[in-house]
Amino acid sequence: MTRGPNSGLRIAIIQESIDARRGGAETSVLEMAAALAAEGVEPTIVFNAGPDGDAQRPARDGVRFRGLTPPRGLTRVQLARWYVAGVCEFLDQTPFDVVHAITPHPRADVYQPRGGTLAETIERSIARVRAPLPRLLKRIGRFFHAKQRYLDRLERAMFDSSRPPTVAAVSDYVRRQVIERHPKMRDRVHIVFNGVNVERLRCGDPAALRAATRVKLGLSPDERVVLFVAHNFKLKGLPELIRAVAMSHSAGATPWKLLIAGRDDSRPYERAAAVQGVSGRVRFIGASHAMRGLYAAADALAHPTWYDPCSRVVLEALCCGLPVVTTRWNGAAEAMTPGRHGALIDSPDDIEALAREITAALREDIRAACATDAGVFRERLSMRRHAKELIAVFTRRERLSKLSAVFKGRPSNPN
Repeated sequence: MTRGPNSGLRIAIIQESIDARRGGAETSVLEMAAALAAEGVEPTIVFNAGPDGDAQRPARDGVRFRGLTPPRGLTRVQLARWYVAGVCEFLDQTPFDVVHAITPHPRADVYQPRGGTLAETIERSIARVRAPLPRLLKRIGRFFHAKQRYLDRLERAMFDSSRPPTVAAVSDYVRRQVIERHPKMRDRVHIVFNGVNVERLRCGDPAALRAATRVKLGLSPDERVVLFVAHNFKLKGLPELIRAVAMSHSAGATPWKLLIAGRDDSRPYERAAAVQGVSGRVRFIGASHAMRGLYAAADALAHPTWYDPCSRVVLEALCCGLPVVTTRWNGAAEAMTPGRHGALIDSPDDIEALAREITAALREDIRAACATDAGVFRERLSMRRHAKELIAVFTRRERLSKLSAVFKGRPSNPN
């Protein structure tokens, strides 16, 4: 690894799970840590290895891993409490310049809630239930979700403490989540907009990749294809999107096919497509690691999510030149110019708007504008840019910590 000006800056990254199969947040943490290491930082990810996990995971891309192995038989909330205590013990034994927590933790110097705040996560999960009685039952069920309640209390305690962490918000949406509930945090929240690994998205000949991927998927060269990518189909708006397919079809708009990638159970949604009479226009392909090819094969991305602090898939699609239709509950929409790069709708269940805007996003002028701006997006949304901005937060926090230690006459590194 090339030594840079940040060499020697030791960062502990607190993230309970690093299983990239779980979704975008875990993938982002791994990519972020590798990008930090490429800038000369020395990151160590402290994670829950599980009773049968690999606590001795080898270093990779300049990133060290420290797996904590819990005892068997713990409940989810007991496991969360054990992890928090285990991280404290590890930090007591191992010196770091900055503790960067993704999972809420009382020892955090910098807190980056990649999943948004716990309070907003709970509220948006409830929001998609429209009927009053089911919504009430959903809220009651959340009250009895012991682990989520514990993490919510822990996060609130972090913000309300006498020495709260600096917050690195991945979008302005997340910044607002923090300061609306904790106004005293206003000056401690900095936007470090999310990033993606743009190198993973590059290809030598996009047209050839598009043609090859379409042949592999059995798609004709001239049909319009809208891509949907998620592992939680319900939260990301697939039920509403299938209804939009049907509405678009009945309205006589330019026909388009919906291509669905992700590891969620497709059977309920296949039945929904059949009920709506659009089975022939909805295609499930399961989890895919060949995302570059899927972006190349598609004409637009639909992400009508009920909640996303800053969707990776939207950022990746923009970097690949795809128009995007998403909702105002997605922080990634802040990167877009509506009308040029796609559209932003108020709610996933506005089916008429969803169908109309997807049809509009498939216009040649919108697709051409997105293709033109792809290079700009790759620069603005790169994980390397994200890492550099994080390092600026780290070094500022470290300088303030050392200055405070001088005035208080105690060591600057309490860990």
